[in-house]
Amino acid sequence: MNDSLAAATPALTITRVLDAPRSLVWQAWTDPAHVARWWGPHGCTVSLDEADRRPGGRFRREMQVPNGALVIVTGTFEEIVPEQRVVTVGVLERPGSPPVNTRMTVTFEDRGGKTELTIVQTSAAFDEHYVANAHVGWAEAFEKLEAHLASSRGRAR
Repeated sequence: MNDSLAAATPALTITRVLDAPRSLVWQAWTDPAHVARWWGPHGCTVSLDEADRRPGGRFRREMQVPNGALVIVTGTFEEIVPEQRVVTVGVLERPGSPPVNTRMTVTFEDRGGKTELTIVQTSAAFDEHYVANAHVGWAEAFEKLEAHLASSRGRAR
């Protein structure tokens, strides 16, 4: 993505410091068995997480929302640097809404045994309403992720 396009494309940026080592946060973000336990807002469940987690690899994630609708995200991994960075481009499909093309960069920074996770998601389709809803959805997903990390750390001891 060139700099002029990046500057013109609306972005959603979220940073959260998680009380878990970077290796565990990475595993929770990339291992389908972990992803199924926390991905999505409250009441949502991952019904499918298939991915060829390598640069150029394709992915498909299906999430069941509380009203029974299926949200589907498909795309390609642009970059994967273990325990540091994942970049994807994809399409988010929700019933009753037009598809949303998006690019997402997730970075993992070690913060003395904790992990600073930053998500930058861009799309020409983002507007103020979409970004506000996405912040709520990601906040709920992070609550689930934090609970999952706490239980995973407890089992590892």
